[in-house]
Amino acid sequence: MSQHDIGLKGERLAAQYLKKQGFELQKQRVRSRHGEIDLIAKKGNHLYFIEVKYRPDARLGAGLQSITQDKRRRLKEAARAYLSSSPVPWRLAFLEITRAGILLYEDVLHEQ
Repeated sequence: MSQHDIGLKGERLAAQYLKKQGFELQKQRVRSRHGEIDLIAKKGNHLYFIEVKYRPDARLGAGLQSITQDKRRRLKEAARAYLSSSPVPWRLAFLEITRAGILLYEDVLHEQ
């Protein structure tokens, strides 16, 4: 299985999990000049820009360590660009899937 296929599988699993948690999937793999947003979902009146890390053989928490400050900055810029024509309340979220389970951080801009 290629890295691309592994990424797609992770995003499918993430989308299924998010639906069970009450999120409504809006878009997948949104590209901008700042980078790619894996998933955009809505819950309540917020849009969530979600970075998915699928590490089937890793320990829970290991994938989130790979999200650098530069990656966070690019994700924030991509979210702001997406919202430039119609701003709404939004959050940046990280979702990690490993053999141990799923971790969802719904608001990483305020969870430090």
